[in-house]
Amino acid sequence: MKIQKLYTTIKPYAVVSIFVLGISSLSVSAMGHNKNDHNIENNVEMSQHKGEGGHKHHGNMKKSLRRLAKKLDLTAEQRSEIKAIFAGMKEDRKANKVALSSYKEQMKSLHAESEFDENKFNAIYAEFQESFKQLAMEKAKNHHAIMQVLTPEQQEKYSSMRKRR
Repeated sequence: MKIQKLYTTIKPYAVVSIFVLGISSLSVSAMGHNKNDHNIENNVEMSQHKGEGGHKHHGNMKKSLRRLAKKLDLTAEQRSEIKAIFAGMKEDRKANKVALSSYKEQMKSLHAESEFDENKFNAIYAEFQESFKQLAMEKAKNHHAIMQVLTPEQQEKYSSMRKRR
């Protein structure tokens, strides 16, 4: 009889403790597989090893040039011309980064507010409209410059590559 009474007293605590232990083990295993935090230190180390050190576009431009050279069978002269175009794009990007940092800050403050203010968004957008126009103009110029370097067959391939993006 005493064992039966002891068992009924302990049983709810045992069930709750097993339940909590199960949930905590699931949450720990789920935290271990978070894609965003997975090997952060390794990713930083690898980016520094590659010489990027916070300059993510540098690696992307090299990758884009290699991809273009491979897909379009670029000659050495075409590669050097496109490399020069990419270098100009890099300079433009640096100039635009300074100009648009204020836009990003203002948009962050707008997103942080409890209610979305359409008038404030329109004012911010209108303030930076000229910068956006300049960005679009530079993008069109760069596309045009690359197209002028390519042969007609390469231009067709390049256009089809851009359509897939």
